[in-house]
Parts: sequence; structure tokens; C-alpha cells
Amino acid sequence: MKKYLQKALALGFTEAKYLADLSLVCKAELRAYCQPEHCLLYGQNWVCPPACGTLAECAGKVREFDRGILLQSVSIVEAPATAERYRLINREHNFRLKQLIEFIKADHVKILPLTSGGCVFCEQCSYPEACIKPELKMESLSAYGIDVGELCETAGLTYSFREDRLYFMALLLIKESR
Repeated sequence: MKKYLQKALALGFTEAKYLADLSLVCKAELRAYCQPEHCLLYGQNWVCPPACGTLAECAGKVREFDRGILLQSVSIVEAPATAERYRLINREHNFRLKQLIEFIKADHVKILPLTSGGCVFCEQCSYPEACIKPELKMESLSAYGIDVGELCETAGLTYSFREDRLYFMALLLIKESR
């Protein structure tokens, strides 16, 4: 696990924390924000509802894993950050995550990648047509109802909403082959 954490930091993540004995709860009150009246991404891509599945289906996927790596990218920005700057930083975060996933998968480890900010690997999502890059798809922490603030607190990481700082998070759920 140590080599994965070291690789994450070498790729440019601000923080990388191993979480053993992980028992995640997919919360309906957080998933409730994934509705058309609250989120512009609802029904627009494969990693957000309804395409990502019901909360119960998401919880079933999460239950297969009992450990993970929590990754954080912190960027200092000129306040307020423009939407374009936000998208660029999110894209950088998720491309680092893609590189880490490829590194870990070389060890034949099963991974469920969950990230903030949505999938970024296609200019435009093919939804509702079949996903054209399913091997790159990264699920949404929010869509899974995972409390990112609580997760960060558990890992001893700072997480807040500030005008001058952007926090992007990812969680790689891991199940090692036996």
C-alpha cells in the first residue's frame, strides 16, 4: 500500500491517506442533492443519477470493498475561481487519478474509483448512448451519497469551501486479489 501512496504524491496529489477497515455509508440525504432542481449534471452523464444506478445499487458496489485510498488535490486560486478554472483543475485531478489507477491495476487489484467533479475523459458524454470509454469511467462520490467531509475528518484531512482554495477529492476503493 505504501508504494501506492508514494506514487499518488509523486503524481501531484496534495494528500494520500490509506483507510483500512473502511465501512462507508451511502446517505440518502446527500444523494437527494442529485436531482434536476439541485444539480445541472442530473441525467446528463453516466456517473450521475439516474445512469449510475439507485442509491441501493451504489451501496451494493461499495460494500464489496473494506479499504481505500483517499486522495486530495488542493489548489490555491484567485478568488473567485471561474467555471473554466474550476473545470481545468478538476480535469488535472482526474487525470492524476487515472494515472494512479493504471499503476495500481498493474498489480491486478480490483478498484472502484469515486471522485468529485464528475468524469472528464470525453469532450461530451455519450449518455444516454453507451459509454464510449467505460474503462476510464470514474463514479461520483456525491451520486453514491458519500459524505466527503466526514471521510476527510476520519483521515485527518482539511476539507472546506473557500473562495481562494479548491479541494478536489477522490476515493479509490480497493480489493486485493487473493
